Amino acid sequence: MLTVIIPSYNEEARIGSCLDAIIAQSGLPDGHAFQIVVAANGCRDHTVKRAREKAATLRERGFDLVVLDIAQGNKMNALNQAEEVATYEMRAFLDADVILSKHVLVELVDILSADTPRYASGTVCIPRPKSMISRAFAKVWTDLPFFRDGVPGIGLYAVNAKGRARWGAFPEIYSDDRFVRLQFAPDERFKTKATYQWPLPEGFGNLVHVRHRWSEGNIELAEQYPELLANESQHNKTMSSVWGLFRTPLSSAVYVAIFIVSNFRANRSAHSETFVWRRGRD
Repeated sequence: MLTVIIPSYNEEARIGSCLDAIIAQSGLPDGHAFQIVVAANGCRDHTVKRAREKAATLRERGFDLVVLDIAQGNKMNALNQAEEVATYEMRAFLDADVILSKHVLVELVDILSADTPRYASGTVCIPRPKSMISRAFAKVWTDLPFFRDGVPGIGLYAVNAKGRARWGAFPEIYSDDRFVRLQFAPDERFKTKATYQWPLPEGFGNLVHVRHRWSEGNIELAEQYPELLANESQHNKTMSSVWGLFRTPLSSAVYVAIFIVSNFRANRSAHSETFVWRRGRD
């Protein structure tokens, strides 16, 4: 039925909660077939141990767990290695710091059971950040059409077999989520009613760090896969998005500052001769 792949780098503090949310899934059909692949990569902590501690409980709930302990810290390599051991052609890709609500998986399976290529995600919710800077950034970011009206797939995206056939191995780029999303036209992307929590990085420095990687990933996609940009939703680029910034001037100032600094750094680092994986959040 469905393989859920969870790339993980030093996630000992989060992987348990992520897997507990999978254990708590409800509404699944009797005899359901799910496989969970935790692709620990470059971990220097107890991520592997914490994941394996959940094996028995997952098995009781009908989930087969595979934990890979990959020496190299590289998300794309981890995704590719996880797919080599994946049992099912229907795939979900889940960040280790994401918490699913109880009906996400059953709704994803329902959407992806169509006989046409499909991309799906849940309805993303941002837990209230502790940092005032992060709250200001979130206020603007979550009101952008990309986030509000689309299927951004941040931290969680899934495809059926016909959808997965649209690309080969994951390439050495930073933006795996956007790379996959743009394999599909807007009318091929679907969102569950069920929600999931994706935590925003805390503070100016962490936001710049993460936004830098997003920007660098966007540059890579534009240069290496320009044909995919035809699938970008055009309403994400309307003037209403610009005018909306004036409704919340202080929050917008924070957002614009982070955007400018991260884009400046991304433009300096995007054209290095060799690809070196950098983690999005520390």
